[in-house]
Amino acid sequence: MSLTSKETPLKLALIGAGNRASTVYGPVLPHLKRWVEVAAVCDPVAEHAEALATRLGARPFTSIRELAAAELVEAALVVAPVPLHHSISVFLAQHGIHHEVETSISSTLGQAEDMVAQARSAGIVLRIGENFFRFSTDRIMKAVAASGVIGEVRRILCMYDHTGYHNNSRWIVFHEGPALTARSFAHEMPTAPYNSMPHRHHTSERFHCNVFTFAGERLVVDLAGNIKGNLGRYPRPGYTEVAGARGTVVQEATAQWTGRAEVQRCSDHALQNGGRADEVAPVVEEVVDDVWTRSYVDVAGHHVEYVNEYRVPAANRRAYYGPSVAGHIADFARAVWRARGSRQAAAELEAAGFEYTDQEALAALHMDVGCHESLRRGGVEVNLPVSGELESERESVATFRATYGVDHLDVEGMLAYKHPRP
Repeated sequence: MSLTSKETPLKLALIGAGNRASTVYGPVLPHLKRWVEVAAVCDPVAEHAEALATRLGARPFTSIRELAAAELVEAALVVAPVPLHHSISVFLAQHGIHHEVETSISSTLGQAEDMVAQARSAGIVLRIGENFFRFSTDRIMKAVAASGVIGEVRRILCMYDHTGYHNNSRWIVFHEGPALTARSFAHEMPTAPYNSMPHRHHTSERFHCNVFTFAGERLVVDLAGNIKGNLGRYPRPGYTEVAGARGTVVQEATAQWTGRAEVQRCSDHALQNGGRADEVAPVVEEVVDDVWTRSYVDVAGHHVEYVNEYRVPAANRRAYYGPSVAGHIADFARAVWRARGSRQAAAELEAAGFEYTDQEALAALHMDVGCHESLRRGGVEVNLPVSGELESERESVATFRATYGVDHLDVEGMLAYKHPRP
């Protein structure tokens, strides 16, 4: 979505200066001056705040209260540990600061619902930095599905990429709406003892299979056991199959974090003679100077492409990752421009729509909680959004209290909590 608004960039605070803020957001933000200007960096660890603030030409803070009192910014990117998301979000909403919170949205469903409600009440923009759909392959698969080249798409199968909250956002965008039902089952088995990281020791492996239905009799089957590819399991990005009425988009892993994709389509002749795909073409990802520029496929006389408008460098050693982060920051900026009262931004966004809203982030969490409830009930189908007394939510709330010593909705208590850092 490319907009022409010549709005003033957002005066922005980066809240959190840890590993992700430094290694992902730090390199990307200087390339986004059309949308944001980093005016402040806030982190309770002074060395972290000062180091990243120096890199970004911003003012360091160690207290979110001092940051708000300084009245330097109208917006913030919250790149803090997930258990702190709710308290920081509510505090920012109460102080009139638009904000985007890194994924996942929160630790409990109650927190997420409160975050959305508080933002609505205060009239501020809340976004969740969910960038899984912004994988370059997802972009071109969606473009192929929308083009009609493979016919109507009603089913997606995803194996060994991810399950849970992150992938749920992909399916909401693919099927253009929230899931209607969720069903899940799991299997756990012992494994030989091993360390995936120095501090992560494993003696077992848990497999999940999540099934979602969407409007229009659309389906997603999402399953994985060991997404890190340990013990010889299939590596990420796994295998994804976007099934259309006359063809398929297939992505498969070639190594950890890398993969290849192709479109497999049936010509009219093939449909009349067995239905074997006879028009097959690879998806091409164009990367120039470590910057992903576009993805495209030429099949059966059709040219389908997705052009990346965010020409920012790779992040985490992956060419598409920098643009994916840039995309959700730009989407957030456009939402704030509209909130400012910009008629041009409002008109353009009315026509193009937002890519990923707080309501969609909340729907993704409902999908995750619905899967947990389905597991507890023996794999039965659960209607979404979930409602009523939920055992999985009670467990999450109890775990939160046991871990942090305060209620999950206690804003002041969690703002005072000092999250341990390595």
